[in-house]
Amino acid sequence: MMFEIFSHSYMINALLSALIIAITAPIMGMFVVSRRISLIGDTLSHVALAGIAIGIFLNFVPTITAITVVVIASMLLLKLIQTGNVNADAVLAVFFASSTAIAVVLLSLSTQHVNLWEILFGKSILLVTEQDLLILFITSAIIITTTVFVYKKWFIITIDQELSKINNINVNFYDNILIVLTAVLIVTAIRIIGVLLISSLLVLPILIALQFSSSFKNTIFNGIIISIICSISGVIIAFYLPTHPVLIPPGGIIVIILSLVFFIVLSKNMIKNR
Repeated sequence: MMFEIFSHSYMINALLSALIIAITAPIMGMFVVSRRISLIGDTLSHVALAGIAIGIFLNFVPTITAITVVVIASMLLLKLIQTGNVNADAVLAVFFASSTAIAVVLLSLSTQHVNLWEILFGKSILLVTEQDLLILFITSAIIITTTVFVYKKWFIITIDQELSKINNINVNFYDNILIVLTAVLIVTAIRIIGVLLISSLLVLPILIALQFSSSFKNTIFNGIIISIICSISGVIIAFYLPTHPVLIPPGGIIVIILSLVFFIVLSKNMIKNR
């Protein structure tokens, strides 16, 4: 009974997809959090929602329109933040609000049947297919491989942009790589865990790890471990809860677990500091 979960192919797919996202999201999340643009994940997820809505409205492949819209929007967003003419939080808020408005209007006008619940909170664990896994694996492999090659550049830019310019590092180029990869990960992961939850997986594991980690690399490693444990636990809990698992998106449970862990660790540190 305890290992019944492994006798179902759809649950193995769900566990594997949760594992891949859990490994990849904190890698991008570390650089996003360190650059003080944590809300960018939430903003881009809603831009992706607008991209999906455009695809549905035009009767075109939503994934392609979502990736196109998010990549263009992410580069524009980064450019606006880099100019410094407008506060970064204000820019993110504008993109967040306008994207949500576009999505609501287009989905309302669409003649297609739209499962908004699935878009917002992710697929049922019964519906994660081998194709979803393949796309997710390829995306993750590209992100991890790229990170290995450009890690030092990203690290220097994150720690000190002036130092990176002295070392002749093209800040704009490497920032664009970071933002585009984050955008593609968000669009890919939305198919599994939904618009409202992907940003939490980018940020929460890193925020937890920062409470006790001593170095940049150590924080990424601890963030990945935390993300894996919470993500796998969320999928397992969703399966074994008395309610039929299709009614309980595992993504929601994963974020609840991460939030509880964050507040527990934060409270412990606050008590310790007193």
